[in-house]
Amino acid sequence: MALLANPAVIGLLVFFAFLAMNVPVFVSIGLAGLMAFVVFEIAPLSVIPYVFSGSLDSFPLLATPLFIIAGNFITRTGIATRLVRLAELILGPVPGGLALTVLVTGAVLGSMSGSNIATVAALSFLVQPMVDRGYDRGFAVAVVAAGCTFGVVIPPSIGFIIYGVITESSIPKLFAAGIGPGLTMLLLLGGYTLYVSKKRGYRGADLEERNWATLFAAFKDAFWGLMAPVIILGGIYSGVFTATEAAAVAVIYLFVIDRLVYKQISFAQLPDVIFDSGRTIGVIVLIIATSAVYGWVMQTQGLASMLNSFILDLSGGNAILILLFFNIVLLVAGAFLEPIAAMYLLVPLFKPTLEAIGFDLVHFGAVLTVNLSMAHLTPPVGVGLFLASQLGKVPFATAARFAIPFVLCEIVAILLVTYVKPIAMFLPSLLG
Repeated sequence: MALLANPAVIGLLVFFAFLAMNVPVFVSIGLAGLMAFVVFEIAPLSVIPYVFSGSLDSFPLLATPLFIIAGNFITRTGIATRLVRLAELILGPVPGGLALTVLVTGAVLGSMSGSNIATVAALSFLVQPMVDRGYDRGFAVAVVAAGCTFGVVIPPSIGFIIYGVITESSIPKLFAAGIGPGLTMLLLLGGYTLYVSKKRGYRGADLEERNWATLFAAFKDAFWGLMAPVIILGGIYSGVFTATEAAAVAVIYLFVIDRLVYKQISFAQLPDVIFDSGRTIGVIVLIIATSAVYGWVMQTQGLASMLNSFILDLSGGNAILILLFFNIVLLVAGAFLEPIAAMYLLVPLFKPTLEAIGFDLVHFGAVLTVNLSMAHLTPPVGVGLFLASQLGKVPFATAARFAIPFVLCEIVAILLVTYVKPIAMFLPSLLG
């Protein structure tokens, strides 16, 4: 009963009530936090501005808007088209070659932009070519939506940056922890796509001009785009610059190669690029700040310690059961919440229990990020799936039905990343 009477718990119920009324996430969570101050008088209202502004006073967090701007540059420079051409030439006549091309390109493009939505927008043009080659339109849309889920897993990742800020974990180690899980997801989703393609007779690409000369030409055309993650990650792990500085380097690099090589964005279009990025940045900043206020309520009202005691008593301290429970909570939360809001709400609650069972926070960052990557694929929110269905001209319900096997593949990936430690932690262990 004490738990149910906690102002933080009541605030959580208020938050979900507002969500059910289609109130925006940042407004819902902001009102939930404000209610705790006004109704329960847990602290003076003057505390809110300090928490609100303090949550954004973080140098690592500055990487988030910069990577969003970089992602917008990527979608407008034609890099996606060049990567698709290269991947299609490599995969060639493999059954389901075009669908596999979407997944592989999504992995590379996601690692460059750090954004699921940007990846969906960049790859949605492949839905019609897949339909023209005999693919079910619903399957084609689901493949594009599934390809977008790599954006928050393979580094550089906005999700890892925010998680690192929340837990004060090493962002370079978190980036390294995302490589193994990202490749695991690619293998599982690619394996299912190959199986379905063989079963349904989805043919590979008919590329009569496929030879070493065309392959080299495609690689040369995509080279400068492929160099972006190499420069970003290489600079971070060599110690040349931090993750935040890497984001700034990414923006400058993409701007320079577009001006000198691709020449797709005119100076007159730059304000539009910044404006589009600003809208996304504004929403994220508001979610972070309002979530921080509610997080302060949870901390001061002892919700994390109460939940920690409850879970440890219920599970008997069994790490396997605790991690399974956390994954179920994340899976459900991801179906209704934006990943950033879910992180700010759940990570402070989970952290005491993870520390009590000795589970590495970097490892859990990989688990959480893989789990929440499905938020863009699972209804009822499923922003990535919704966008893909709109751009691919398929009813959302149809796209969701075709997406179910991809969701199951990602659940397998979550369990593997959770319980097979080297998948996530082998590379971070090399960093010392």
